[in-house]
Amino acid sequence: EVAREGGRQDLRHLPVVSIDPPGCKDIDDALHCIRLPNGRLEAGVHIADVTYFVQPDTALDREAAARSTSTYLVDRRLDMLPGYLTTELCSLRSSED
Repeated sequence: EVAREGGRQDLRHLPVVSIDPPGCKDIDDALHCIRLPNGRLEAGVHIADVTYFVQPDTALDREAAARSTSTYLVDRRLDMLPGYLTTELCSLRSSED
């Protein structure tokens, strides 16, 4: 059974692989594929849940909405959210809570 906390599911028991490029600091996209007891395959998409840390209508939420996305340039990136959120708290890193 999957543990739930505040509507979130703990899926750390699944074999998940990141689809972010090597060296990426914000691991926020991942996939899993498992064979079910009936022989079918289950494919899962895992996306970092920033809404757990960014509350609606806060200054952080309004700033993120104004930026609307992270922008990647040749020599730098302009993050939609603060770096600590994207590279630490919301990163889907293995063997970490």
